[in-house]
Amino acid sequence: MGRKVLHGLGVLWGTLTLVFMLFAMAPDPARQLAGQNESEEIVAAIRTKLGLDRPLHVRYADFLMGFVPVSVDNARVAWSGLDLGKSYVSDRPVVDTIADALPATVLLALTAMGLAMALGLCVGFGLAMIPGSALDRWVLGFAALGMSAPSFVMAIVVSWLFGSVWHHWTGLPMTGGLWEVHPFDGPQLAWNHLILPALTLGIRPLAVVIQLTRNSAVDVLGMSYVRTARSKGISSFRLLTHHVVRNALNPVLTAASGWFASMLAGAVFVEYVFGWRGMGLLMFRALEQSDLPVVLGCVSVVAVTFVAINMLVDLAYGWLDPRVKLSSAN
Repeated sequence: MGRKVLHGLGVLWGTLTLVFMLFAMAPDPARQLAGQNESEEIVAAIRTKLGLDRPLHVRYADFLMGFVPVSVDNARVAWSGLDLGKSYVSDRPVVDTIADALPATVLLALTAMGLAMALGLCVGFGLAMIPGSALDRWVLGFAALGMSAPSFVMAIVVSWLFGSVWHHWTGLPMTGGLWEVHPFDGPQLAWNHLILPALTLGIRPLAVVIQLTRNSAVDVLGMSYVRTARSKGISSFRLLTHHVVRNALNPVLTAASGWFASMLAGAVFVEYVFGWRGMGLLMFRALEQSDLPVVLGCVSVVAVTFVAINMLVDLAYGWLDPRVKLSSAN
């Protein structure tokens, strides 16, 4: 367990370092914020205010220390919270800005992943019981089509079809965030705004889960102990629930963990098309305004989430497949 934690921290450190260096090589943000016609004195003043005049290694050290939520003062350890700097545009702490937008993105990702897992597992295990049939070939064909469809294209198509062409049947809006302001009742939750972006974001992971579940279950069904259980007259449902599901979930769990973390980053286009005010839309607008601390903070959140999820998945492997425990112990 300790080795996996150290490995995860090493991956996280390397990712954050790479991201920081990429943004450090970006064009001068002070000149972009000041405008091309401003004098060098104004640009230098902005650069000093933003801390861009400090050496690169000092800014790098401050960036890494911002992820340490504790401080030591007079041999006393105190909780200081995360410090990812301040926005170049609003001068607001990046942590507060992301904290306002992150819940909407997490809700969107969880809903999309929940739909993909629930439907994908059911369809995948069902297809594994009828491999090679016409229904199996048709569903796998549509799954391959769903995997190849870019998110921004599907977002536009889904928004146009369900929010405009078929609006009189669905009643769903083309755009909108989690909250909408009623002229008399004030802010209200708009759960119907979640349906279309979650459906769009879940199309690709749904296709992946269907294919992985079906192929993994077919492999398990071909194993000797499953054939022995089938020869003893065990029903297909009991065979599936007691012998196949648990042993076929490892590759599905791996894919689901990766897709959930990538959804936090991949939601940029979906949130932009549907006007869903989450971290993806925040990152898009920050890129437009050259607000590098906000972009860097969003990318860092995705990196931390990805590493944390992978570590949790490694622990879950030990429960799903006892052979993982034995191999790690050896």
